Amino acid sequence: MATEKIIQVAIAGNPNIGKSTIFNALTGSNQHVGNYPGITVEKKEFLRKYKDIEINFIDLPGVYSLSAYSDDEVVARNFLLENKADVVVNVIDASNLERNLYLFTQITELNIPIIIVLNMSDVLKSQGKIADTKKMEALLGVPVVNTVANKAIGIDEILDCLVNYSKNGKFKSQTRAKVDYGEDIKTELDKIDAFVLKSKDLSKFPSCWLSIKLLDNDPLALNIVSKADKGSDILKQLKQSGSHLKEHFGAKLETELTNRRYGFANSVAKTVIKKVYNQKIDISEIIDAFTLNKYLGIPLFALVMNIIFKFTFLFSIPFVKIFGLFFNKFGQLASALLPPGPIKSLVVDGIIGGVGGVLGFFPLVLFMFLAIAFFEDSGYMARAAFVMDKTMSKFGLHGKSFLPLMLSTNGCAVPGILATRTLDSKRDRLITMFVVPFMICGAKLPVFALIIGAFFSAKYQTGIMFIMYILSILIALVVAKLLSRTVLNGDDSHFVMELPPYHLPTLRGLFLKMWERGWSYVRKAGTIIVLISIIVWFAFEYPKSPVNENLSQSEQAAAQLKHSFAGRAGKYLEPVFKPIGMDGNRAIALLAGLAAKEVIVSTLGTIYAIGGNANSQSLRENIASDKDWSSLKGITFLIFCLIYLPCIASVSVFFKETGSSLKWLTLLVVGGTIFAWIASFIVFQLGTFLNLGV
Repeated sequence: MATEKIIQVAIAGNPNIGKSTIFNALTGSNQHVGNYPGITVEKKEFLRKYKDIEINFIDLPGVYSLSAYSDDEVVARNFLLENKADVVVNVIDASNLERNLYLFTQITELNIPIIIVLNMSDVLKSQGKIADTKKMEALLGVPVVNTVANKAIGIDEILDCLVNYSKNGKFKSQTRAKVDYGEDIKTELDKIDAFVLKSKDLSKFPSCWLSIKLLDNDPLALNIVSKADKGSDILKQLKQSGSHLKEHFGAKLETELTNRRYGFANSVAKTVIKKVYNQKIDISEIIDAFTLNKYLGIPLFALVMNIIFKFTFLFSIPFVKIFGLFFNKFGQLASALLPPGPIKSLVVDGIIGGVGGVLGFFPLVLFMFLAIAFFEDSGYMARAAFVMDKTMSKFGLHGKSFLPLMLSTNGCAVPGILATRTLDSKRDRLITMFVVPFMICGAKLPVFALIIGAFFSAKYQTGIMFIMYILSILIALVVAKLLSRTVLNGDDSHFVMELPPYHLPTLRGLFLKMWERGWSYVRKAGTIIVLISIIVWFAFEYPKSPVNENLSQSEQAAAQLKHSFAGRAGKYLEPVFKPIGMDGNRAIALLAGLAAKEVIVSTLGTIYAIGGNANSQSLRENIASDKDWSSLKGITFLIFCLIYLPCIASVSVFFKETGSSLKWLTLLVVGGTIFAWIASFIVFQLGTFLNLGV
């Protein structure tokens, strides 16, 4: 059979309901799946053939409505309006039907064919209830499919529905049900609709939807109409209708429209949900009694983070040693095979010494990602955001800000900054974007592991890492408080979030997520870090210092470091960094870290390789045996690394997400650098005065 036309299928739904899992099951793709909002900020696409039908699936951001108060809502709505999806697969949490159907009431007004997917039907069943899908289909006039996404139950039924649509051009169902807004509102909607239909510019929009959005005081709808022909007539009628309805209801019209939508959703839920037996004990409620407790919630969160770090260090240490030994032997082998000269130095000192130092910590990064993935997929991290909301709001941060912060901790500041799009308020977004880079991201993790491992025994490494993590949070909170009371002063927003039920993560899901995040780490080592390592090697290797036969090999190497481009630059920087316990070489390593924080490790590896003061052991042991280092200098180095500028990629995304504002970019660059120096100065000078770790 010949392949038929491609049908465009948009997958829409609330956050936290397994929408991305449905997308993965439908496409067979390995997309990132999470239990909290912010994962699918950008739409994702995947083309699949099923029964000779080409289906292009588009995973839209998780949203609660199609209003225009957040970037997620704008992205989802614009796609449905402008790209004209052939079918919308509306994923709904079967155990929270009323809340989820609110989005359906808005999608149905766009006159796009819809398939309702009742996901988490197993959770509903565990509550002693079932959804009568036949009755629901009759009520709503759309196909309804029961699914359990993480077990791929019901996926074929969705695909068969899409095949049926492709062959017939429609679903075999009765007239689509829509919200009954009442006679008074309907009368005014008809008046507005009559004017909308006269505008040629607005013909591409469903007139009914646009009329409702105008009454709903939707900013994007108002902007569209204001620029259209007949727009002034439409807005004039809108003003008259709005005034009339306000007098009638005595309240905001937006509130009345919302109540009518929820009334519709409530009616459907009561009609189709049936109780079949007594509800079992709700395990989620029992666990939440502890995790959401106002006294125990934060201590339990601290315990969870400590468990994550303990797990990471305990299980990764043997593999880190094996990786370190491998790169050490690989370097020795390359050194023995290659003839003396610049090529040998480039390969051994530059590439293997630099990249090997970063990849040596790959097992540690993998175990960290695995541990965090477990708590994400179990449903706990959503609770952590809920628990942290009250504390964070006192410092001017929105509860949802916790999610971008966790994304940064899990991998990189770039997705953390992008995830601020889930925040409705521009002020909340800006504050969060400023503090996201303070988190110990996956790129900083090797730096912290290197320095902590060099100066602290295994007994104390988890504790020190945990303290540094808590310090990063405290710094973020203090900076957020300062910003919220000065340059970003304003009213605080409220936090609303659904909590998914607890469930045991699948091994496949955990390892998939661990590998996806870990592979991005490897890709960076194989691309940007190789490039930067070569540049750093060149900067330390050239120009060549004059050969002095009276100097030993190590002394000649040290002279080369001072004579090189990097050594000269470090000499100029050293007076600035000396008061915070750093020499010129460490200053250059931090400067190179602007390309990517892992480059700090590779730069230090190159310095020890070229400088001639490296022993045959690992970079960690080289640093530990270096008399120019101390535990105090190590901690000061980490504090500076924690606070100073994020990598170039993060800075670029920050600049773009702030609307290319030079004002905010300057505050990030200059303010962050000054803050890092002051904090490091206080720690180093105080530690020196108290004779701690010197």
